Amino acid sequence: MAGAFRRWNARRRSPSIRALRDAGPPFRWILAAIPLALIAVIVLYVAGVENRAVLVATPLVAFTVVGLLDRDGWRIRMAMAEVALRQRERWRWGTLPIDPISAEAWLSANADAPPVARAGVLATAGRHEEARALVEASTADTPLDAANLARLRILFAAEARGDHSIAGAVDALAAAPEMANVPAEEGRHQRLAIAWSLAWLRIRAGDPWRDDFATVIRPLAPFRVRGRYQVFHAVQQYALPLAYIGALVIVWGLGLVDVLLR
Repeated sequence: MAGAFRRWNARRRSPSIRALRDAGPPFRWILAAIPLALIAVIVLYVAGVENRAVLVATPLVAFTVVGLLDRDGWRIRMAMAEVALRQRERWRWGTLPIDPISAEAWLSANADAPPVARAGVLATAGRHEEARALVEASTADTPLDAANLARLRILFAAEARGDHSIAGAVDALAAAPEMANVPAEEGRHQRLAIAWSLAWLRIRAGDPWRDDFATVIRPLAPFRVRGRYQVFHAVQQYALPLAYIGALVIVWGLGLVDVLLR
């Protein structure tokens, strides 16, 4: 039981989970939308609008508009989804660890995994010096391996300097000679991956990340994300109107609509 709790707590505190929560819409938008929707209902009612459907639907429209206007939030979600999807498609060494506990277990069970894979998992486990040393000592057999190693070297060097500039890392990778030897689409994926890695570091450090990440990934859109992942992220992007609908269903089911609108 204690082990299960530790794993749950590690996942809950993971920067990836926090990114899903903070991607958007911004909390200040949500705080503004709620009183504005209430004011709109009051104004309509005072103006003589007594149609219950209109009054009930007004907050739903306002809350939905918040999600629609937050284009950066949606791009961030789609960018994260694409990075995760491509990472899982390329992963060949068991279950991809996403927190320090599962990373340590994976490292113990996959001692023969290639350096590119082990370096990333070492970083997830918090063993950054080992990850950096492994990457520096590694050589590439293919252009793709060379691109992956170049990305990791830039990432670990930036972390060692305490430089979490997302744009700086992406520009450095784009200028790396290894990028000239991979297809344009692979170069795009590498830039997206390092942008997310720097955002991950900033989230872990408690630093602002959303605006800078959104700025860097705009030229990389559109993102290739399967339908079911889009639905998953849409539920979070539109959590406020969905919560409102859920509240309406509960109120309606309890027969309280007439009481509230009387």
